[in-house]
Amino acid sequence: MAPGKDPNRRVKTTDTVLEILATLQSMNGATLVELTDELEFAKSTIHSHLTTLESSKYVVKNDGMYELSLKFLDHGMFVKNERAISRLGGAILENLAAETGEVAWLIVEEHGEAVYLDKAMGENAVQTHARVGGRAHLHHLATGKLILAYLPDERVEEIITRYGLPELTPNTITDPDELRAELDQIRDDGIAFNDKETVTGLRAIGAPVLGEDTIHGAICVSGPANRLTVDRCHDEIKPLLLEATNELELKLQYPLN
Repeated sequence: MAPGKDPNRRVKTTDTVLEILATLQSMNGATLVELTDELEFAKSTIHSHLTTLESSKYVVKNDGMYELSLKFLDHGMFVKNERAISRLGGAILENLAAETGEVAWLIVEEHGEAVYLDKAMGENAVQTHARVGGRAHLHHLATGKLILAYLPDERVEEIITRYGLPELTPNTITDPDELRAELDQIRDDGIAFNDKETVTGLRAIGAPVLGEDTIHGAICVSGPANRLTVDRCHDEIKPLLLEATNELELKLQYPLN
């Protein structure tokens, strides 16, 4: 490496643009004045970036309100469809949701976070805050714990150190030793539960999508805890879930030409 070169050096201008975009999303659109009040940048700096983003078609402006444009949809759909697990998993999720009547999720890991890659809604499915494209901590999700269970120990430690184990409900695991013990159990069982750890009153059961010496992602079925009882999870949902993940594993291993 050349002297003085930092491989982790961040570009301030890029950080500014990304913060503006993230704020526009979190505020569901904003005026220049609202952005100036929200961000610690000069009004002229924000306006210059917004003008550039608008001319590049990444932002639209209507009656003084700036919003993210549909150009991000193009990027998002491209990335989603480039993932083989997403292309091959859609029909499998639909079948699982239809068979269980609940919501089925396909989740992968990126940068130490869970990414909601795809979902299918059964006839009795309950919608929560989760959305396709959204991100979450791994430790409180059935799918997230599965991913952690099959990652190398040093990677798990990196993720815990970087993101911590924040509490979402009284049932969320926040102790690293307790989490490690559950990850050991998950490897033995081949399934994982989210027992009201993300949302009070919501339970999920998940299974991993495994490859040779790797985990591609995980699938779960979630629903109201009084309907998705532990007995129902084991007796009805688990066999369907394992069938779905096994089918997806085979499709990933032997893709059609």
